[in-house]
Amino acid sequence: MIQQIYITDYLSDAAAQPVEMIQSVIAQCPMLLKAQWKVSPLPPLRALFDVLAVREDGPSDMPVSAVLSARQVWPARPAFCLLPVHLGMRRDTFSLQAVVPLAEAVYAALTERLQTHFADDFVVQQDSSRRFWRVQPVRDMQAQCKWPQDCLYQQAFQWQPQGPDAAVIRQWTNEIQMLLHQAAHSAEAADWPTELNSLWFASVGDIPAWQHEWDAVAGQGDVFDGLQASTLPAIRPLSMAGMLADEHMQQALWVADTWQTCDWPALSNALQAGRISALKLVLPFAERSVEVHYKKQLRWQFWRKSPDLETLLQQLEATLMRSH
Repeated sequence: MIQQIYITDYLSDAAAQPVEMIQSVIAQCPMLLKAQWKVSPLPPLRALFDVLAVREDGPSDMPVSAVLSARQVWPARPAFCLLPVHLGMRRDTFSLQAVVPLAEAVYAALTERLQTHFADDFVVQQDSSRRFWRVQPVRDMQAQCKWPQDCLYQQAFQWQPQGPDAAVIRQWTNEIQMLLHQAAHSAEAADWPTELNSLWFASVGDIPAWQHEWDAVAGQGDVFDGLQASTLPAIRPLSMAGMLADEHMQQALWVADTWQTCDWPALSNALQAGRISALKLVLPFAERSVEVHYKKQLRWQFWRKSPDLETLLQQLEATLMRSH
């Protein structure tokens, strides 16, 4: 039995275009139209760590960057992740719109420019995913910078760096924007993404203390690899189909970076066969998430009409607009 599935979308690819994701999930797993759908105020990563980490007295910074760093062999833990982003500019302010994927040549060219320009300020290390860099300043930095998924579509004043060295981060960001402008008009700009207009500093926090209540935590992708490297209890090298087939798992959780990698047909078959008594599915939805709650008994309530896909999307969008 699988009870919870989290699509972390840790680089916010699906959060900016959730309709395509929901259409794909429903097409592969039609039984989910019989579930209850609601918009949650938490982005998927925060919701995931809320159930995996031991709760503390106060809210802590997102540990995703620490978990991602755990899967790398580093002589010292980096202070920041640096991500390519698109900022939506307005007359008086700006907001984060997306994390931008880069072509291999663009990533390599930017790496070289960053290493040259900031040689006296910080060390830049490439990540195997080529979606971000790891940054280690040459001196200790006291600055807290949020992970992008917590800041999508919010005005800039809500997510500015905090701490004694926040002004240094802002200065580096301004210099980076000038570098990007120069690079976009240089000889290597043939594959340059037009939406790339800034780089985003995200602090690498501490790995939280983990809870021990799960029978199994399985999954695939960078976040799951990080959880495994940070010794999360109950980690199992299982496929989704394998976990669904195990009837003895009462507290099981599946983690994936993207919806495209999940075995939705296997989940659909398990729902049709009645092997799952309760399911919680968390999907990215703008700067928040959608929680899908399914209970086995609902499939026998034939008098309860399920919404069609278009109606469901309209309801979710309306809820999101009212909550802003």
